Amino acid sequence: MAQYITTVKYPVNLFSLIPFYVASGSKQRAICAQVIRLLREERVKRGISKYSLSAQCGLAQQTISYVERGLRQPSFETILRIADGIGIKLEDVLKRARAVK
Repeated sequence: MAQYITTVKYPVNLFSLIPFYVASGSKQRAICAQVIRLLREERVKRGISKYSLSAQCGLAQQTISYVERGLRQPSFETILRIADGIGIKLEDVLKRARAVK
């Protein structure tokens, strides 16, 4: 019986062995907190309940509550869905959040 040996050659990506981290500075965290605060203020100003907003944007009411109280760090998609549910452009909120010092 003949034995077959298969040799597989592939390049090794050296960068996959080195962990890369993206710095999350306090400035970015402060802007994110401001965005969430501004979204909550806008929701309250427009008289939209958390229940109504959750139905509008497809998120659980508890998720919205956790985000507004700072108990969860929302993803970009979650923030975008909340802004759309309120009926405000996220770009405007972000500009206002960056303007606050």
